[in-house]
Amino acid sequence: MKSFSRLFLLVFFSISSFLLAQEEQWIFMFEENSSQKVLIDKTNVRAEPNLQSPKVDSLDIGQVVKIVQKTEQVLSLGKRSASWYRINYIKEGETKSGYIWGANLSLGYRSRDGYDFLFGASATEQDEVKLDVVMLKDKQNIQKVSFNVGTESLTSVAFKWQGNKGLDGVSDVLLASVSGEACGIPNYEQYILLNGSKMVALPMLISVADADVFYHSEEYVFPKDKRGVKGKIIMKTEEMEKDEKDKEHIRKSKKVYLFKDGNVSQL
Repeated sequence: MKSFSRLFLLVFFSISSFLLAQEEQWIFMFEENSSQKVLIDKTNVRAEPNLQSPKVDSLDIGQVVKIVQKTEQVLSLGKRSASWYRINYIKEGETKSGYIWGANLSLGYRSRDGYDFLFGASATEQDEVKLDVVMLKDKQNIQKVSFNVGTESLTSVAFKWQGNKGLDGVSDVLLASVSGEACGIPNYEQYILLNGSKMVALPMLISVADADVFYHSEEYVFPKDKRGVKGKIIMKTEEMEKDEKDKEHIRKSKKVYLFKDGNVSQL
């Protein structure tokens, strides 16, 4: 990825006092000296790392910033929390600096055919985190795909191209995902088909497992994949649950989707 970020969930037993939280919060952390892009349009830059400090500038969506230093100041809004960062950036030919709240930055970004794609968390909605994939052209918002995820301990973020997967009319497939490392924590995967200047989202996939007593897995089989079918996107679901006698009960199902004329429909 062109940028590196990790997403941490802090709980009440956090050993760092300034990160102490009474309830689960998402924490956005970025490496110093890395380059990031602004996700939230008209993001405020402040003289000091707090909301009471004077605004010294505002940045448009897609603006590149360099992370100079992570401060010990953490701001929580809804289910999102992030450190304040000292940044440098170039605007109107001048190098400027200030402080920005980390949650206003993208967690990952990609480019293709003159378009920029940003991935990040824009808000919280009904105790869930709202994730956005934003498509830009010349820093103008062309389209946005949004999906909500729970506030569980999600520690890994991925945002990458997958190739066109053998789909006619699709130039590439973009995968945005967040996942956890512990048992019982869901993994979320959002596949987006790129059709010219249009993003077409497939239904989000959710997979979760709890030791060896239960699992629920969802995956897509594309035409180019093993056992793929030309012109079809197959969503396979498998569930296993053990009963009180430790006997496994497995259920399998599938749905078939078509991509045609720039739209996805279920057969």
